[in-house]
Amino acid sequence: MMYVAILTINELARRRFLLAALCATAVLVALTGWGFTHLMHMHDRHGRPLSVIEIRSMTAVLVVLIAYMFSFVLAVVAVFLAAPSLANDIESGVLLPIVTRPLSRAAILSGKALALAFVVCAYATASGLAEFAVARAATGYLPPHPFTAIAYLCLLAVVMLVLAFALSTRLSALAGSIVAIVFFGGTWMAGIVGSLGTYYQNTAAINAGIVSQLLLPTDAMWREAVYYLEPAVSVAAFNARHVWPGPFFVLAPPPATMILWTIVWIAALFAVAAYSFTVRDL
Repeated sequence: MMYVAILTINELARRRFLLAALCATAVLVALTGWGFTHLMHMHDRHGRPLSVIEIRSMTAVLVVLIAYMFSFVLAVVAVFLAAPSLANDIESGVLLPIVTRPLSRAAILSGKALALAFVVCAYATASGLAEFAVARAATGYLPPHPFTAIAYLCLLAVVMLVLAFALSTRLSALAGSIVAIVFFGGTWMAGIVGSLGTYYQNTAAINAGIVSQLLLPTDAMWREAVYYLEPAVSVAAFNARHVWPGPFFVLAPPPATMILWTIVWIAALFAVAAYSFTVRDL
């Protein structure tokens, strides 16, 4: 398994994925840093410079919006790494000389998944910490629980990795990637329906959100991450005013059992993927 994991990471390095990801992230962090810096020089409509509280409030909102964009990027990266990693190797016959060795197909899949999970989580951690550091340096604002939020974003990425691997055992890389991204987007939309249902006390909408999170827990992990990025005062203000905070903010995280369910979901779907890959003709 570790042999396959090392080969997978070496292949990513050979294809310059790591270099491309590093350069793209550096550009993104630089652009957001430039934006945060300009917040310090903004004025209201009366020409008065913004106060420190106003600047940090705006930064808190921007951090959440950046995290939303980042969650989508992580999902796409996870899918477009995992799906070709297996499907293309099956279609091209690259796996044929490997499976002749004393190495089970489950071990091959486990090695690939371990390597890609490590790469994606390392990328999420480095990028997230860089964004938080830039926001802190420019405006003095730091989210309440940055490491917890990054951990949930990593779980989101792992969910998408496992889903892409499961689909790629039977579908082509392109088809599996499209299906996985559609599922991700559909679950996010269902999550918005669920949050609206909570606000309007609509049982059907609430249940739709819950079912979607059970089927694909990416939205639940996104909501967990956002909750730990939001200042407590903002959550209290929304609750006191009894208003819907919008699709990018949450007033309460999913229940703790959802974290356990996500771990069980990952293990169960990976077992399905391993079985599907084992019985497939190469």
